[in-house]
Amino acid sequence: MNDSFQYRLTKDKKSEIAQNLIDILQKDANITEQTRKFIYDWITTGAEGKTKAFFDVWDIVLKNYLPTTRPILFRACERISKKGKIASFTGRLECTRKISKGRGSIIICDTKEQLEFDKEFSKAGEYKHTFYPLVSILIKARDSGGCGFSESFLNDYIGEDEYIMRINLGNMYSFRWMKNE
Repeated sequence: MNDSFQYRLTKDKKSEIAQNLIDILQKDANITEQTRKFIYDWITTGAEGKTKAFFDVWDIVLKNYLPTTRPILFRACERISKKGKIASFTGRLECTRKISKGRGSIIICDTKEQLEFDKEFSKAGEYKHTFYPLVSILIKARDSGGCGFSESFLNDYIGEDEYIMRINLGNMYSFRWMKNE
């Protein structure tokens, strides 16, 4: 018997959370309790515990949110994941070095290049190459008194500079870490 927690959401709850995530950054909306719980669970759940419900919410967000910033993003991984997989990236190269311990691969994405075509030729609901700056939500929560997140949680995870993005190696670069001898 599997006693592990299974994160589940109805279709309506997925849509509500996704819309709130978009509205927080586009309309300065408040973080709802269900969105706060979703963010907390996403951040604190390891890769093996991330269920379809998480990825369904991020899929809605990524198809409908066009970011206003264009950072260079990084992802450390033991091996390159399949195309289209939704994954966490960071805006800090040092975070990828820590996570990978200098082993495996690193994916690098220049979002300015990546978003050029979505901005020009796509509309909300059709975006394919966007990202979501999760770190911006954490900073907003910290600056607004926490929004239900603990101070230690915010302090721990703001430094990770997390972004959510779909892996698309056609528009990204991948490298292997080299060992210093």
